[in-house]
Amino acid sequence: MAPRKRNQPQLTREQIVGAALKLIDEHGLEGHSMRQLGAELGVDPTSVYHYVPSKNDLYNLIVDEVMSGVDLAVDDPTVSLEQRLVAGAREYRRALLAHPRTLPLVSTRSLRTARQLKPVELLLGIFFANGYDATEAITATDILGMQVLGMSNVLAAHLTDAEYHQHSDGFDELPAEEFPNLTRVLAEGEYLGFDAEFDRAIRATIAGITALHAAGTLGSAGLDDTASREEGIR
Repeated sequence: MAPRKRNQPQLTREQIVGAALKLIDEHGLEGHSMRQLGAELGVDPTSVYHYVPSKNDLYNLIVDEVMSGVDLAVDDPTVSLEQRLVAGAREYRRALLAHPRTLPLVSTRSLRTARQLKPVELLLGIFFANGYDATEAITATDILGMQVLGMSNVLAAHLTDAEYHQHSDGFDELPAEEFPNLTRVLAEGEYLGFDAEFDRAIRATIAGITALHAAGTLGSAGLDDTASREEGIR
C-alpha cells in the first residue's frame, strides 16, 4: 500500500468508489484512469493507492457497489416460484442498468465477496424452498443470472454506444428472394421492445428450468455422455 502524501485530504473507500462510478458512467471503462480519478477527488493519483492498492481492487469494489444495489426486499415468499424469479430478474436488471457502463466488469468477474453474493444467496434459497437440490439450485441460478446479464449487456450497448445508433439497419437493401422469411417478418411483424422481450425471455428461461427440474434432468442426472466428455476436456 502506497503511503499517503502530506497535505492530501483524507478519503474513504466510499468516496473513491463513488467518484470512480461517476467517471465510468460518464466516460466508460476506456475513459477511466487512476489519474482521472485523482483529479476527480482533488488528490494526487498516487494517494488513491493508499486506500485502494490496485485498479483491480478498485474494480472489485465497483462490482460490490453495483451488486449491492439489488434490492432484496422485492422478494415475496408468499407468491409462486415464477413470480419470485421474474421479480428477482427484473430487479437484478434494474441494478445493472443503473450503471450500464460497468456491465463488462460485472459480466467478466466471478462474484466472490459478501456484498456481491447476497443476491445469489437469496436466489439459492428460493430454489431450495421449492425442492431443488444443491446441484439443481446452482445450475438454475447460473442459467438465470447469465440470461439477465446477456440481455442487460445488449441493452447497455444500446443505451451507451453512440455508434450503435448511427448504423443504418440496411434491411431495405436485402433482396426479398434471398430473404423471404425476414422480408415477411419486417412487413408483418411487430417489434415488442427491450422490456417486453426481456420479460418473455426470462419467463421462457424459468419455464425451461422448471421443466428440467420436474423431469429430473436439471442437475447431474441430465448430463448425456457427450456433455460429460466435454466437461472432462475442460
